[in-house]
Amino acid sequence: MAEEEKRSTDRVVDGLKLCQLGQEVVVQAGERIVTQGETPEFFYVIQAGRVKVFRESVEGIRTDLTELSSGSYFGEVALVTGQPRTASVEAMEEARLIKVSKDEFDHLLDHNPQLARHIIHQLSQWLVVGDRRLESEVVHQVKLRQVSWFDYVLMIGLSIILALVVNIYNDNRIPLIHGWGQKSDVPEITLTQARELYQKNGAIVVDARKSAFYNQQHIKGATNLPLILFDLMYPLFQFTVAQTEGAKDKTIIVYGGSFSRRFDLELARLLKTKGMEHVVTLRDYQGWQQAFPLEGQEPKTPPALPLGIPGYMEWLPVGIFLLLLIPPIWRSPYLAVAGRILLGFIFVSFALSKIMRPAVFALNVVDYGMMPSFGVNLWALVLPWAELVVGLFLILGIRTRAAATLIAAMNIIFIVGLVDAIFHHLPINCGCVGEVGEPVNWWKVTKNAGMLVMCVQIFLYDRLFVLDRGGFTLRDRQI
Repeated sequence: MAEEEKRSTDRVVDGLKLCQLGQEVVVQAGERIVTQGETPEFFYVIQAGRVKVFRESVEGIRTDLTELSSGSYFGEVALVTGQPRTASVEAMEEARLIKVSKDEFDHLLDHNPQLARHIIHQLSQWLVVGDRRLESEVVHQVKLRQVSWFDYVLMIGLSIILALVVNIYNDNRIPLIHGWGQKSDVPEITLTQARELYQKNGAIVVDARKSAFYNQQHIKGATNLPLILFDLMYPLFQFTVAQTEGAKDKTIIVYGGSFSRRFDLELARLLKTKGMEHVVTLRDYQGWQQAFPLEGQEPKTPPALPLGIPGYMEWLPVGIFLLLLIPPIWRSPYLAVAGRILLGFIFVSFALSKIMRPAVFALNVVDYGMMPSFGVNLWALVLPWAELVVGLFLILGIRTRAAATLIAAMNIIFIVGLVDAIFHHLPINCGCVGEVGEPVNWWKVTKNAGMLVMCVQIFLYDRLFVLDRGGFTLRDRQI
């Protein structure tokens, strides 16, 4: 088809004796023949050689349109419409051209209907092809900007698969559901029975929670034996029990359970493995605050453990929030790219610190007291991988709208957990990086709110350097 069209063009050109009207010129390889945007003056016919037709945007982005060889012509569109050149033409190799002036070109059209019909036919073909290409591009751009359920399945599914596979080969692996399939061998007693033993001095009360919780409030006279420091503190606890009068006849009441029911049961099992008898837990594990006399100190803010560079970078979205008040900046795709890279780096950094130590992160989840016991380990396994996968997708520009949605959902969950911890005066760190974290306070809420705003901006205006068909789109395509 292309050869037939070329032969047809050759017949048209040969019959016109353009050499009698135009001027023959020779251009070298790389030489610019026509420049986009200039006023049209000449029509060109290629006698020998090859040229490339291309467009160039204001940003310097070049789009190659086509290549022309011997027998083809160019420059007629601008002469016919009277508009500036719509594209540039550059010689790919040494080429010999016939250059026809505008007056001569008008004369040719007036006296050569064959050439006029050929140009009209060529222009109509370009219009049809252009309309089809425009329709295809519009459909593609609409689909590109839509969020599909497949995007979420891809990222969440990938996170779950990675979490399960790595946990199998991780030396620090944890069961998917804590205590699932294990029959509890620790007896329980009611609050009434426990209070009677306590009042009769027939019990040794042990608080299994972390020291910060114990110091804030505990049963009067209770001994603190944190589960996470059991191996370190058990010798001292054993010595204390041995010095207690009538210890052999007393019941050891372990309390400190939470909604996630982790500390009291685990500590009671460990005490029984050490040979201690009469170890029980409270059936109503959260009712001790109303049943026993309490003592403690005013809530203290836990010490801040620095998060490093990611911790400082968390403040950038808060600073950017002020810029978002300016409409042109709020709509900027360049700001969306910066937000993507920033959020992606933060979440990837936090994820890497938690992936290999899921048990530590699980205890941090327990501290918030919002996750049921069957979901703690699954959450501790999957969430860090979700942070990693979604963070990488944001950085690489892959399915960024869905990734921004998931990051926003994570931030909403974090904000709810932080606000709940603040209102309940929980003496905990955020647990962002394993044992390391910032105190739970309103500043931490502000940071997450800033990241949430950035997610909204990315969702609405991210159109720059995203993975498109055939590669990365380096600019926003306006249709």
